[in-house]
Amino acid sequence: MAFKNRYKLLLDSEQASQESVRITEEIVDLIEKKYQIKLDETNGASLVTHLAITIKKLCSNEKLSEIPGIGMTEALSYKEEMVFAKELAAYLDESHQIDFNRSEIAFLAIHLRNISQYLERKEEEIIN
Repeated sequence: MAFKNRYKLLLDSEQASQESVRITEEIVDLIEKKYQIKLDETNGASLVTHLAITIKKLCSNEKLSEIPGIGMTEALSYKEEMVFAKELAAYLDESHQIDFNRSEIAFLAIHLRNISQYLERKEEEIIN
């Protein structure tokens, strides 16, 4: 498990729950399949942390912060990532009755964009 230590820290600090970690692992699996990549600490740490904490909060009915306007504008500019973020949000809703709001979908799209950029850099390294 690529994020074993990260999950342990999140669980030990009670920022995540066993359920939020399990669901995060499902989302990581979907992302890895979509992008044909193995996520690890170099390319997916912030995504995993954000997901595990957010899912725990949503399952506990805690209020989440709204994404600032500039962040929403940025996320909306990432068309492909927004489409996939919406698909992942639909999966969460259908499979776990977890409702990612518009802000959380935007945050997710930004994390997905980071993965896309990571893949682009790796591709450039191969070419050069």
